[in-house]
Amino acid sequence: MKAIITMPNYDDATSYLYCYAEELIKFAERKNITVIQLKRPKLRKKILEESITKQDPQLLLFNAHGDETTIYGDKVEGKEEYLIREGENHHFLIGKLTYARACSAAASLGKICTQKNGCFIGYNQPFSFWTDTSRTTTPLKDKIAQLFLRPSNELAIALLRGKSAQEAADIFFNMSKKSTY
Repeated sequence: MKAIITMPNYDDATSYLYCYAEELIKFAERKNITVIQLKRPKLRKKILEESITKQDPQLLLFNAHGDETTIYGDKVEGKEEYLIREGENHHFLIGKLTYARACSAAASLGKICTQKNGCFIGYNQPFSFWTDTSRTTTPLKDKIAQLFLRPSNELAIALLRGKSAQEAADIFFNMSKKSTY
């Protein structure tokens, strides 16, 4: 299996996602899964498109800000650059297995990307998580954030293990139900 993982890191939310994405990379390396990491300075739309075209990954894992039609990448000159936008370059996701840990990206973008046996796992609403403000410099030690981010990581790990999208989603939902502080 080959996967692409995006790793922005320019505010508190993306910092947490970055740290949790590093755990996914460690898991993939232990399982000899090829992972293309897109982080600064390579977290750009053009590089993502080239990586999908040349590497033909089976799995795309986005950690990002987003909205109903867009998944964002890095901040470039103070402005968020989009990686994928409905109606512009969403065709790169068609036929792929995609998990977008990004606000609202499944609402419209996700639906359009499920053509030709594609699968898009994501959130119809904002993907948000609470944090312990005393732990922002050590996100993996933040017990509050773990309640939200561990289940989402387990979903991604299930996909990396070759589980179906339904099996991965079930793992996420079951783990989320059990999460307590």
